Amino acid sequence: MLTTPFIGPRRNAKQLLPALLPLCALLVMPATTHGQGCVQSRGASVGALVQGEDAYLSGGEWQASVGYRWLYSDRHYVGDREQYQRKEQGSDVRNDSHFVDLGITYAITKRVSVGVTLPFVYSVRSSLYEHDGKNRHEMTASGLADVRLISTVWILDPNTHHEGNFSLGLGVKAPTGDAEVKDTSYTAKGEVQRYVDQSIQPGDGGWGIIIEAQGFQKVVGNLYGYAQASYLISPQEKNEATGYSTPDTYLLRGGLSYAVWPSHGLALSLGWRMEGVMVRDWFGGSEGSRRPGYSMSIEPGITWVHKKLAMTVTAPVAVERNRQWSVQDMRRGRQGDAAFADFIITSSIAYRF
Repeated sequence: MLTTPFIGPRRNAKQLLPALLPLCALLVMPATTHGQGCVQSRGASVGALVQGEDAYLSGGEWQASVGYRWLYSDRHYVGDREQYQRKEQGSDVRNDSHFVDLGITYAITKRVSVGVTLPFVYSVRSSLYEHDGKNRHEMTASGLADVRLISTVWILDPNTHHEGNFSLGLGVKAPTGDAEVKDTSYTAKGEVQRYVDQSIQPGDGGWGIIIEAQGFQKVVGNLYGYAQASYLISPQEKNEATGYSTPDTYLLRGGLSYAVWPSHGLALSLGWRMEGVMVRDWFGGSEGSRRPGYSMSIEPGITWVHKKLAMTVTAPVAVERNRQWSVQDMRRGRQGDAAFADFIITSSIAYRF
């Protein structure tokens, strides 16, 4: 995760806010980024960016963070076409998912930092087809997800670049989350244990390589721009036990943030966001069961900062959803569907010490 330093008592609230503007859209996101429902994106590390002379953790400093995210997906798409009949028929699949990320970052130097994220998940999936096809039942999965360790470096000298900078990050995703969770399926022949759907499995069963880049730049006055790109490389093709694919995933974000009430540490942001699952991986095979696709969202946010503490809430609202053809779909000549959320609620608290 990217270093997210906060200004200490050396700055008052009015001076602090402009330096924290890019936080408005970046701070809130947990370090584990999940896609909107059945199209699940894993491994994107999202940190916060600040600027000014106090915009960087000094060597030996720490930052702790807690992130929370919630989504409810129930709108089905084949390609970019919504399947309205699913709700009318009562056959829609509903995912209700909660994510909690515990993060800690340590600054080795003012320029280089390393962070680890412990993600936890609790999901409930309601459907007909995973049971007898007539009656709706629920399946759940919870626990530790895939832990992430990432190191980041500021490319420009932090001592001289206070109004704009960018960083590169490289890390690993470890298969610590259970990728073979089972729950009860109520079939016409009785109760049986089966693997829960891949969209609510806490882990994907494979190691991953995380590559990311983030940057910020002052535009004018208290207005700043921000951008982020993150990609998870998953060399393993699939989980042999479940048949679920271990796909590459990605996240792209960008926008503007502005201090509307600097004296009280209040800032607003508005950005664009795209996240998804690749049809084919960069390395390794692309077989196995996967739901490739993406969602694009408009992402408003609000941030309140007080001394070393920062709290943020954002609500990405989907404007485009697309369930793309998978390799399996192409082979069988029929495109599958996926459920997406209308919006996501995220929040975060971070503290520097």
